[in-house]
Amino acid sequence: MPLEARQAPVLRPILTKAEDDALSCGPDAAAPPAGELSSSETARRLFRQFRYQVMSGPHETLKQLRKLCFQWLQPEVHTKEQILEILMLEQFLTILPGEIQMWVRRQCPGSGEEAVTLVESLKGDPQRLWQW
Repeated sequence: MPLEARQAPVLRPILTKAEDDALSCGPDAAAPPAGELSSSETARRLFRQFRYQVMSGPHETLKQLRKLCFQWLQPEVHTKEQILEILMLEQFLTILPGEIQMWVRRQCPGSGEEAVTLVESLKGDPQRLWQW
């Protein structure tokens, strides 16, 4: 089959219900329909869960990864500082202990500082983790 006749694979993350719930924002958040890149969070998930496609080869794989990265970080819309804030917030959330991470993600912090404030608010009331 000629190279141009191949179609790029459909990129859809496979999430468990727990992962989906943990990564959604707000107390009653539901995940967007599969394949829809309507939110930054969905685009982030697609980027982070993308895996190398042997059939596609390295060039096509890198092209797809770049496309997913642009959909997530939106460099045509965000400044360098905003992109750095997005990356720092994601990494901060990733290194938090499991229960705290899930609770903070549910609050949808818009910045690293907001996430820190949320974590610090738990110091005085650890039972709050179990109320969501």
